[in-house]
Amino acid sequence: MIIDREKVKNAFAHYAGQYDLSDVKVKLKADHTYRVAAMCDAISDSVELDQEDRDIAWLCGMLHDIGRFEQLRRYHTFQDGRSCNHAALSADILFNEGKIRDYINIDGEDGRIEKDSSDSEFLPHDHADNSEERLIEKDTSEERLIEKAIRLHNVYQLPQMTDREYLFATILRDADKIDILRVNCETPITEIYDLPMEAFRDSAISREVMEDVRAHRNVLRTHSKTGIDFILGHISFVFGLVYQESFRQVKAQGYLAQLLAFRSDNPQTVKDLEEVRRIVDDYMEERLR
Repeated sequence: MIIDREKVKNAFAHYAGQYDLSDVKVKLKADHTYRVAAMCDAISDSVELDQEDRDIAWLCGMLHDIGRFEQLRRYHTFQDGRSCNHAALSADILFNEGKIRDYINIDGEDGRIEKDSSDSEFLPHDHADNSEERLIEKDTSEERLIEKAIRLHNVYQLPQMTDREYLFATILRDADKIDILRVNCETPITEIYDLPMEAFRDSAISREVMEDVRAHRNVLRTHSKTGIDFILGHISFVFGLVYQESFRQVKAQGYLAQLLAFRSDNPQTVKDLEEVRRIVDDYMEERLR
């Protein structure tokens, strides 16, 4: 599999350019894509991946939200519950519609598999005649790896998978979560959730959401019923992070602290947010130690 980063960035820019980049929501997702890919690099470096695997993780970041643009065009929202599963749509566009070929090649530039003695590291000498088939199998297995990481990047809990699948799925999920914290601070929440500010400042935290936070769980999407619930849903992303580098990045960027400092006009919510801050601060301190 050939991953040419410049080709990938050019192909992504062309794809995103087919949508209205003057629309704040379209630009939000384009900018988010580049940052998630960069974060995949940072996490990959922290676990000392080789360059080939580092490129795969970076590519997952570049392609994970391809479906967001079409989701917005079709449904005028980023809320999956009111439209479609954006991760599944991303994977379908790339792998069912064949758009992945806009971003990668199989071995040679023209898509041909070329036999090369340098491939001997995974070609048994007594099976040299099968080299082409083995190269194809290796590349297609990497494609399946990328598809799985993209298709599952937004699920509540990952299914059983191989160690290698888990590696790339969790790098992508961590990188995505880290940047979503940023998006929620830099983009007006009224734009993200299509709700007026009063829906956030006046609302109460649902009981199920508080239970999730107390249990150090990602807030289950169906538990979020109010504006402030949505904010806590993203704060709770910290409970799903896997890599220590991810916690370091969250701490250094400061966006989690900004979300935790949200000012509510609801007295009970003010009290509950104080508890949430204590829980999250203690959890972060433990994971960074």
